[in-house]
Amino acid sequence: MGYLFFQILIWILLAFGLGGVIGWLLRGFTHGFQDDEKSDGEAIGRGDDHIIVSLLRAELNEYKKRLQALESTTEAPKPSTEKAKPVIADDWRPTPLPGPKGEADNLKKVRGIGPKIEQTLNDLGIYHYYQIAALSKENIRWLNNHLHFPGRIEREQWVEQTRELVKQQISQAQSA
Repeated sequence: MGYLFFQILIWILLAFGLGGVIGWLLRGFTHGFQDDEKSDGEAIGRGDDHIIVSLLRAELNEYKKRLQALESTTEAPKPSTEKAKPVIADDWRPTPLPGPKGEADNLKKVRGIGPKIEQTLNDLGIYHYYQIAALSKENIRWLNNHLHFPGRIEREQWVEQTRELVKQQISQAQSA
């Protein structure tokens, strides 16, 4: 029984293989006949597409060359990808003091001013609260540029904080 099953399986596989080979051969013949039966309108087929594509690419390259020639003759300014830096005039610098009048105020009491920024402010001639309280918008822009913290003075409200500290100093001086 096992031998018979094995023989039937071999015959089925042979029939399957033989059918595949015959089908492959017939397919080749039928495609040959179909290509011969095409009319003139269908003449542009698989092989002719690459010719049309290459002609279109050549024409496109010519247009690109013309465009580059036109662009080089006009020499239009290229748009800058960098943001334009705001112009900071030296006239906007807050009036510096050569040194503190009496004892310098502890600028670190202002939220946002640490030891490093306090030292930078002192180097720029700012030692007292009243100097920060009197800053104009232009002064603030100049300082932001030199402190390398854009918007920090406004964001942390240095001017408002120092105005309060100046008021406290005045009230302490009057009560003493």
